[in-house]
Amino acid sequence: MTTATISLPRDTSDLASVAKAGAVVAILDGTYAIVLYSWILHLTTSARIFQGIASRLIGKGSFEGGAATVALGVLLHFTVAYGWTTIYYVALRTFAGLRAVVDSVGGKAVVGTLLGATVWLVMNFIVVPLFGGRSVSPPNWQFYSQLVWHMVAVGPPIVAIVRYGRS
Repeated sequence: MTTATISLPRDTSDLASVAKAGAVVAILDGTYAIVLYSWILHLTTSARIFQGIASRLIGKGSFEGGAATVALGVLLHFTVAYGWTTIYYVALRTFAGLRAVVDSVGGKAVVGTLLGATVWLVMNFIVVPLFGGRSVSPPNWQFYSQLVWHMVAVGPPIVAIVRYGRS
């Protein structure tokens, strides 16, 4: 009996790793927001989460924009995820010391945790206020919830998936 196998090539390019990491992070983070704020806490709807993101760009009218402003919010959410992923990739290309640290599993864990914390702190205290939003400050439980989430499920996937010059 003969068995046939098919071997499909994996795209292991740097660009593919950035694309994959950005998508994974955007999906994880969006899902977290929907599950926590819509399903568990019943504070809002899934649509309003993304309309809220769109409102930072087009104002309060985004909440009346229906599917179009939900789609804009999703697009902006993915753009931010890809932005942070690209920043990490550029840092990885630029700093040999960073590449050396993330060569180990422990190094990846530390850098991923620090990257996640940095993403949350910069977004919360700089980016969101620059676009007219309110930052969440301690001791608010949402501050700590978001900080821990980003340290676990935003930074680490970026660091685990993005690669530079290796397959």
